[in-house]
Amino acid sequence: MNVFFKWAAGLLEDQKGAASSKRAGFYWAFCLLTYMVIKSTNGAVVNSEMFWAVFTIILVGYGMITSEYFKKPGLPVAKPDPNPESQ
Repeated sequence: MNVFFKWAAGLLEDQKGAASSKRAGFYWAFCLLTYMVIKSTNGAVVNSEMFWAVFTIILVGYGMITSEYFKKPGLPVAKPDPNPESQ
């Protein structure tokens, strides 16, 4: 059971190991969309505007989460040349 909790906590961690509200919102919206699709399959009427709003939240969340992987922590900063006339 302890392994499951470590795995679940790892789903919500960002690249630095802290809890990520972006990931929590993404998974919440994904569960909501899954619920809406299942209810629609079983014959319930799902509001199309609500469906596309949740789908858009998922796409934006996915983009925000994915962009974390392309950030390079601690990019080197170029120091100005102390003697520019030497060139």
